[in-house]
Amino acid sequence: MATVVILHTNDIHGHLTEWQGWEGDLKGKTIGGLGRLAGAIAQARKEAGEDVLLLDAGDLLGDTMIADLTHGKALISALNHLRYDALTVGNHEPDFGTEELRKRIGEAKCPTVAANLVERKGGELFTKPYVVKKVGGVAVGILGLAYPKTAWTTAAKNVAEVEFQDPVPAVKHYLPKMLDDGAELVVVLSHLGLGGDKHLARVLEGIDVIVGGHSHNRMSKAEKVGTTLIVQAGAHGSDLGRLELTVERGKVTAHNCTLTLLDHDKVDADAERLLMRLLEPHRKAMDEVVGKAAGWLVRAQTLAGQDARKRDEESPIDSLFADILREQTKADVALLPGVGYGVAIPPGPVTAAQLRQMVPHEGKVVTMRLSGTQITEVLEQAVENTFTDDPAVKVGGMIQVSGIRFHYDPKMAKGHRVWHVEQTEGQWKPMGEYTVATNTMMAGGGHNYRTLTKGAKLAEHGSQYEMIRRWIEKNSPVATPTTGRIEKALMAKPK
Repeated sequence: MATVVILHTNDIHGHLTEWQGWEGDLKGKTIGGLGRLAGAIAQARKEAGEDVLLLDAGDLLGDTMIADLTHGKALISALNHLRYDALTVGNHEPDFGTEELRKRIGEAKCPTVAANLVERKGGELFTKPYVVKKVGGVAVGILGLAYPKTAWTTAAKNVAEVEFQDPVPAVKHYLPKMLDDGAELVVVLSHLGLGGDKHLARVLEGIDVIVGGHSHNRMSKAEKVGTTLIVQAGAHGSDLGRLELTVERGKVTAHNCTLTLLDHDKVDADAERLLMRLLEPHRKAMDEVVGKAAGWLVRAQTLAGQDARKRDEESPIDSLFADILREQTKADVALLPGVGYGVAIPPGPVTAAQLRQMVPHEGKVVTMRLSGTQITEVLEQAVENTFTDDPAVKVGGMIQVSGIRFHYDPKMAKGHRVWHVEQTEGQWKPMGEYTVATNTMMAGGGHNYRTLTKGAKLAEHGSQYEMIRRWIEKNSPVATPTTGRIEKALMAKPK
């Protein structure tokens, strides 16, 4: 009988500094940061011995100002300091392009594993598919799975040289090879999201554990699907997951799953000193005050609980951002994607770093001309993205809007779920033409919004982040608008 301890994180999204909880059991707590994470890891290693696995399930490198300014280098420095054993590729790892990602992989002292990420030219794997490590006397095979729909979530240029393949055939291909290389225990390090992980466990045998990411679930107990245990540890450095396995003759006979909220006072001093060194060259830019928040500026559903969930809520800060884009471009309608990264900005001064982690990518604002019917097609796709149970097509969450309101019924037939659209200013005409503002990711068909690639009279209006920042500088203190733009309701004739 042997004991294998797996420590795990996921979806850190570039967050090396602490943040303030704003809802649920996190409300009022100071959470995260490199020092707290290092302290929790050190405590776990002290309790279990140094012979543990430390894994990250992707979306580590991007989405904050320090990540952007260093193209993820700061995160790799933190990863190396914490002595991770393996990580996989999330959909935000390629946000600085594949060549930069290749450099970060080369700088990491631990292997990056992804069995379904290949070079378009030649079809060779972009990085290792798996590694086998001896832990607690057991040979543990760690096979990585990148997010297969990454091309729908980032700029096309970032992934032009690589292809994200179906994870199921990748596991079928490499699992026997990993067993031949001596793996006794099979761990899949996955960025598929909880729904995708459960699907994988249902359709494939032979996976003992899935350490997951992407859907930001704070799982205090392991989900068991067949004989596979699935775990995940929140997002933005909220938690450190720990899974302790009892292994007998290559089989998991018992397990214990815990989640440590990183709100403790056991801060590792060496990690804090490293953090100060990483931040120091960029402090002036990061700490610059760009405005003031009159209240909490919140992105909806950035953290989930134990279970898989539909990301279907109207997001207050994204409604504000959509309003800004519509006003600044003089558009009739603004559309922004439903995304799940970013911690809420508390009332008071807003720094550049706080705003940047809400608008992290170098996307530009784009306007185009669409008919009312085409806009409705986009809204229909948003409902499909949010409510489909097919992991092969599910991507993103509910679209965020300005200039329109709409009602939808997810139980209706595909293509007939959006049953009422109205303009907030003027009369909605399905056959009328409207100027629509969005960003380059969506305009390029991101999140499967293919209708947006058919827009006429395209025009670019500069950086989305800079447009939002300038507006906040001029209009502070800022508050998010009231909700009521998006309503899930049974189909009925509008009043």
